[in-house]
Amino acid sequence: MLGISLFGADGIGDKLQFSSFPENYYRNTGERVIDLDRAWIFDHNPFVVRDRQPSETVNLWQQPWHIGLSSQFYLSKPIFFSIADRTARIFDHVAYLRHPRLYVHENLPRHTTRLVIHTTGKRTAPIRCNLGEDQVRVLSEEIVDYVRTKYRLYELIQVGSSDDLDANVIDCRGGDIWETVKIIAQAEIFIGVDSGPSWIAACYPHIFNKKVMMQYPPEFLRTSFVPMHLPEPHHHWHDHSFRYYNRSGDDAGIAYSYFKL
Repeated sequence: MLGISLFGADGIGDKLQFSSFPENYYRNTGERVIDLDRAWIFDHNPFVVRDRQPSETVNLWQQPWHIGLSSQFYLSKPIFFSIADRTARIFDHVAYLRHPRLYVHENLPRHTTRLVIHTTGKRTAPIRCNLGEDQVRVLSEEIVDYVRTKYRLYELIQVGSSDDLDANVIDCRGGDIWETVKIIAQAEIFIGVDSGPSWIAACYPHIFNKKVMMQYPPEFLRTSFVPMHLPEPHHHWHDHSFRYYNRSGDDAGIAYSYFKL
């Protein structure tokens, strides 16, 4: 059996982007995979086993997207349909499942007037100026006020770390990861920055998942940003599962103005 590792993938989204792999591997080969790390994202995955010895091992985090951007892998198909498609193609497999999946809370009743907001990305993450970024991933007070006013008739719930920017709504920051998953799974709308909770929302395709790309100036989004574009550093992490927005009053490339959140 194939053993998989996510060693080096430290963030929530870093891990969740690979959560589609076990199901797609099973549907292509008829075999489950062994979770060598006992990663939380596989706790409920029926296509994963643990505590077995693998016949071979692969670290999904260290596949070609970390080896070199000039490889033939990128030149042969510069844009993929999804991250699931990208990962499956490494093994010449079909991506039957195109989104991250946690296999839990999928049949809970939806709260059609629930909006979950996440205001702050990883505070220790550097501003990658060489990749077009010019500020940290934190929703501005202006955007938070806009969301709070526009959706004032909704049940507004904030998730994330306890030290995130306070949105002054129902506060569920600092909760257990699976409590956060349940809160998000029953939402109608998710609004957040480019960070882990947005990837949790992507596990539930019924959610209108709105990601505000706070780290990029509108000019960069207007001229250079293409989701799933593999030759561009870091763009290939941005899946088409999301509806993208920017911090200005105008649309910018694939990103809508935040006034359209």
